[in-house]
Amino acid sequence: MKRYSLRKASVLLMAAMIGLAPQYLYAAEKEKSEPTNTNAALFKTLDEQKEALKEYPILFSAGFNAFKNQTDDGTYIIPGLLHTQSLSKEGKVSECDEMTPQGVAVVDDYIMISAYCYEHEHNSVIYVLDRKNHNYLKTLVLNGMPHAGSIAYDPLNRNLWIATKNEKRDRGALSYISLAKIDTYDFAHDKRAILYDYTLEIPTLKDVSFMTYYKNQVFCGYFSNDDKNLKVYTYDIDPMTGNLVTNKHHTAIAKGIDHIGNYCQGIAINDEYIVLAASDGPDLQSKLSFYSRKENYLLPNTAEEVIDLPPRLEQIYFNGGNTLILNFESAAKHYRDEGIYHIDRLLSLNVDDLMK
Repeated sequence: MKRYSLRKASVLLMAAMIGLAPQYLYAAEKEKSEPTNTNAALFKTLDEQKEALKEYPILFSAGFNAFKNQTDDGTYIIPGLLHTQSLSKEGKVSECDEMTPQGVAVVDDYIMISAYCYEHEHNSVIYVLDRKNHNYLKTLVLNGMPHAGSIAYDPLNRNLWIATKNEKRDRGALSYISLAKIDTYDFAHDKRAILYDYTLEIPTLKDVSFMTYYKNQVFCGYFSNDDKNLKVYTYDIDPMTGNLVTNKHHTAIAKGIDHIGNYCQGIAINDEYIVLAASDGPDLQSKLSFYSRKENYLLPNTAEEVIDLPPRLEQIYFNGGNTLILNFESAAKHYRDEGIYHIDRLLSLNVDDLMK
């Protein structure tokens, strides 16, 4: 006990000298008791996270307060931000402290979060959480180092779609892994990456920046500062195989949406809305834009509602009819010293409350 107190005092003195915030000190003190950390990376308690976001009342009225009767007020701790067990470039089991969260999806009884190694030294991963009790269950170590900017779930064929890329040909791709394979995968035992069951390269896309699933279709696209329009490709899914119908896909161009098209990070669709998430860097607020869904076109010129949120919003995903889950990358190691708003949890927002 005495030795621990002396060590803690030394850490506190050092933190005071270099100006570390208390929540960062908490992360530094946390012992590595498991291969992938399951505690919150920056804020010890949910109340501390709330305090850090008090300048965004919409996150309280449509988020924390709207879900006050649910586990953790509808939030999910993002695991692995301090250390994640993955594979190194050499294929050896190795810990990574640079995992950067990107995608999020609701997958039957699970919530899944994708992340990539910022330094590109480790395989990308997907964290699997229990949808009901919010507990971390396991990590899927992906084959290679895709950015994995988005993931989506096809509940009919029970496949998890992942935004991937053919690095040699510099082309975006879509891949899936069956839920049956995910259920039985055990990295701790096998020490191998989980392999894709299917991959389709998309020659017209340099990468896949955003993706979602809606009514047996996959929607995907790529944003570019050189192109002021947001292009979205829609592929039908073959109900017999679960693969994409390559000889029949649709292309939509959404015009007049300012910088949303340039910095689109996520897309989510339900029966009422198409929602876009846009962000770029630590100094610009993220934008959440709601468009009324129409049958004959993807997006109108004007959003029905645009909501300002903290920087570095990545993918969004509908969890049921009117709940939107938000995934931020601001708590990743590379971004912790940037800006003043950091979020180390998934947040839930009630769409009805957002649109009031």
